[in-house]
Amino acid sequence: MQPHARTGYALSALAAVVWASTAPGLSYLITRYAIPGLTLALWRDLLIAVVCAGGLLAFRPALLRIGTRAIVQLALTGMISIGMYHALWLWSVTLNGAAIAVVLIYTYPVFVALGAWLLFREQITKAHIVALALALAGCALVVRAYDPAILRISWTGAVIGLLTALTHTVYVLIGQRNAPSISPWTTLAYTMIFGALTLVALALAADYLAPSTRSYLWSIEAPSAWVILAMIAVGPTLGGYALFTQSLRYIPGKVAGLISVIEAPVAALIAVTLLGERLELLQVVGIVLILVAVVLPRFAARVQQTATLVASRG
Repeated sequence: MQPHARTGYALSALAAVVWASTAPGLSYLITRYAIPGLTLALWRDLLIAVVCAGGLLAFRPALLRIGTRAIVQLALTGMISIGMYHALWLWSVTLNGAAIAVVLIYTYPVFVALGAWLLFREQITKAHIVALALALAGCALVVRAYDPAILRISWTGAVIGLLTALTHTVYVLIGQRNAPSISPWTTLAYTMIFGALTLVALALAADYLAPSTRSYLWSIEAPSAWVILAMIAVGPTLGGYALFTQSLRYIPGKVAGLISVIEAPVAALIAVTLLGERLELLQVVGIVLILVAVVLPRFAARVQQTATLVASRG
């Protein structure tokens, strides 16, 4: 494996590990403080936008000067793959349950591979197709999608879940395209700003269409909840996005997306460690399948390179 490829693999794997701690933190806030998910998504993204934009303005303001065309592109990306993505994700969890929503969102590496083939003319090898299938099957086992009590899905839920995957695909493909010319921090700043603004608009619309005593904009009251949310925002969420976006400078999006599925087993292991949950045998099988999927394309490429080298010497 080339040094830059090793760096990309390491960054995307680390991003998945860091991201895995986001869901338990948000779940705690929803359960402990009864905060709507849309509110958490809005303020989390807004905090990240403030940190990224503020940091760049203070230390590297030149990185924010990327031209009108690039800003418009990142604005659309933020609206779709941050704002709409997070809103659709919450809707998917509501309709499908968390487990099935996770399975549906992790179809996004398939869409990334197809998008890279259509847009960048990247080949999809047989090994990558097998790896995608193994990763999806492994993810389904890790979240116990085989349990009848968990497996509940409607056509509406399936469509929303797949739209969640498609909106996240936009971030990966645009990130890969911009990686050589735009700093990952610039990408994060602009996409998070416009993503947060999109969520503000959605929260205002929700308040108007379904008025209640608690506004989606101002549903966080406890100071401790703000502290926890800020830690989640500038810690695992910002860290995960930064690492993943940086990885796109070294490896294709279809590879980074496949590696990111590691998040599912890591989240399961966090639940075992911190929440005292037990892994079932099929969940362990799922973890193994995901790990095999992650290394399979690279292993197949190494085998092919070795065979080609032997043939050329012969």
